[in-house]
Amino acid sequence: MNDSKKSQFIEKNLDSLLSFIERNINLKHLQKVEKIHLDSLTFQTVPLLPLTVIPIIDQSLLFPYAEAFQDPYKMMYNELLQTCGGSVYSSIQTKDFFPLHIRSNHGIGIIPSLFGLSSKILYNNMPWVEHFSNRDEVKRIIQKGIPDLNKGLVERVIQTHHFYLDKLKNYPLCSQGIKVSQPDMQGPFDIAHLMLGSDIFYLVYENPLLLHELLELITETYIRLRKYIDKLLNDKTTGDAVYVHGAIYLGQVVIKDDTAVVNLSPEMYDEFSWQYNKKIFTEFKGSLHSCGKIKDWLYDIINDNNLMSINYGNPEMQNFQKIYKKNNDKHLSIIGWGYNQDFSFLDEVFNNNIKTGLSLSCQVKNVNEGITCIDKYKDKNQF
Repeated sequence: MNDSKKSQFIEKNLDSLLSFIERNINLKHLQKVEKIHLDSLTFQTVPLLPLTVIPIIDQSLLFPYAEAFQDPYKMMYNELLQTCGGSVYSSIQTKDFFPLHIRSNHGIGIIPSLFGLSSKILYNNMPWVEHFSNRDEVKRIIQKGIPDLNKGLVERVIQTHHFYLDKLKNYPLCSQGIKVSQPDMQGPFDIAHLMLGSDIFYLVYENPLLLHELLELITETYIRLRKYIDKLLNDKTTGDAVYVHGAIYLGQVVIKDDTAVVNLSPEMYDEFSWQYNKKIFTEFKGSLHSCGKIKDWLYDIINDNNLMSINYGNPEMQNFQKIYKKNNDKHLSIIGWGYNQDFSFLDEVFNNNIKTGLSLSCQVKNVNEGITCIDKYKDKNQF
């Protein structure tokens, strides 16, 4: 961000930021962005693969996260400058292929909070969940059943989304172009891990019945919450997809499955994670996300027509040609390939003449570099 832009927003005035976006947003471009994402993710012919460039934002321009966590005004300001996987403020200048959206960024502990667990913010980083100290707590919440969906951080999510939607009403173009997407809902096994800590790996062996009861409860809570908050979202596309997690994802949910994919055996993954993911996908259809190195056995298990695409949190750990072939064989598209790597990371995609079936993202130093990168990319593809 140059000095003039920095001075413009250093006062952290949300209305100034929204006014700037309102003046520069291009709805026709955003319609093209959505169509290219949807076409590529459904393996249709596209003029070029949709590419999001993610400029590094000067952190002094953001409110401290601990403050934004408590204040929807500050959170909306931060989200417009820097959300998961992109930036509304940057994208309207670079004219890249980031599908504009913001979220209630209250971290990974939203569903755990419904069961009484607290999230703690350390050193102004994203919050971490303080897990149960003993297994008797697990038995207690299982006995209580589905929690009140208005409690915990969900109450704050609802307040934040109301604030976003009301604020956007004052800016007609922003209201049409910026989607309010679902918060981080994680996935059944990841949520159980947040609630139990490392004890979850003991339960797999020592008390699998108790763990299954917990996972059943979490899965049903996830499904009900996703339906409950739907009225606060305007994240849907013209196809069967939503704006979420820095991109457009096929289906209506993104299940985060980091812990199970990385740590469980194939048999345990099938029993303790995948069967619960399938229940959610039966309700909504959707996509899968996992960090870490993906093992070959995963593709033998995830056979479900309701799974539509995959996001790899660590693409640098994967063999792209192998990953692309495995996904292509199952007609699964790849979301946001590249992520926090620089533009050169995408060379393998271009060198292999990949033309459809994925969306791309990369990190750039600033908005000006993003503009240069996107202009060259469009020129190369005659877009």
